[in-house]
Amino acid sequence: MMPLLSISEIYALIDQFDPVHYGKTRNYQNGGVSKLSAYLSRGIISTRQVYERLRQRGITHYEMEAFLMELCWRDHSQRIWQHHNPQIEVRTAQHFIYNENQLPTPVLETNTGIHAIDDALRTLKTTGYMHNHLRMYLAALVCNHYGAHWRTAAKWFFGQLCDADAASNHLSWQWVCGANAPKVYYANQDNINKYTDSKQSGSSLDTSYENLPSLHITTAWQNPDYPFRPSSTNVAILNKTIPTHLYTPYHLDPNWRKEETANKILFWDLDHWNDYPFTKSVFDWINELALVQIPDIQIVVSTWEEFKGNLDLKKTFTKEHPLTISYGLQCDQRDWLWPVASLEKPGSFFNYWKKVQKYLRRED
Repeated sequence: MMPLLSISEIYALIDQFDPVHYGKTRNYQNGGVSKLSAYLSRGIISTRQVYERLRQRGITHYEMEAFLMELCWRDHSQRIWQHHNPQIEVRTAQHFIYNENQLPTPVLETNTGIHAIDDALRTLKTTGYMHNHLRMYLAALVCNHYGAHWRTAAKWFFGQLCDADAASNHLSWQWVCGANAPKVYYANQDNINKYTDSKQSGSSLDTSYENLPSLHITTAWQNPDYPFRPSSTNVAILNKTIPTHLYTPYHLDPNWRKEETANKILFWDLDHWNDYPFTKSVFDWINELALVQIPDIQIVVSTWEEFKGNLDLKKTFTKEHPLTISYGLQCDQRDWLWPVASLEKPGSFFNYWKKVQKYLRRED
């Protein structure tokens, strides 16, 4: 799994990061990526914090533009989730579907015949991480050539990621298959070779770009397997005279309300598990990461209906998130690159990006 970093170690990672090198090499598998995605997705740090630390180093908007755009993509996806269920197509139906409910056997068995993709799938199982460009290659193969439904694939992929986030993950799968973009994404073997340092030839994708839209690969299919579901642990030692701070797998900010004395609960809502399941290794990793950030945190696995009776809801606080908005708690706002957009539908990414750029330049 990804490293279990403390907040000071994460800050050091940001301070060592070179966004200029990232802009030049980010599409390459061995490029200068930040490795911050897991800690952003877990809510330990925010896009705003990363941006501000880069600016404090004197890095200009121009120098960090490629990386800032990726941070903006993350915010934009979260803004969409505030208004739109990421399990529903944002724009239109998927371009090509052969099997709605199953996944290709070669993908599940890590035997697609595309060496770079198979290597990335094997690495995913041990690290909980896959380079973004490899994610695009995988999604293109699974959806646009095998014909799996993006929703089935996104759910399967989500739970294996340390940086699992339904907004970024599901909307990216939609983008690749054309459900969240005006066109469908394709990549041939030459492109894969270029960015992964592979030398493969003769694969199913070893063809011209002109042939890719009609390239549909026949394969065997299997039901995706989700064998792990955590046992309910609806028990916490609560001091009823002090507030309760409710953390979630998407909100593990160690600096949030840090100076307050409070019960601290990491709450896993089993009502979300059917839609957003994690593997046991990622589940365990998130719990361990929570303990690194907030050593006195208690971990509770339950449904909200079962657990809320233990709480004084008037003295229970959390951070705003689409999965917890129905709890009716007092919610602090998350940090955003463009905080004034909280009530606005985000529109297209590039329109949103222009507004974020304008806001950040005005801030300076």
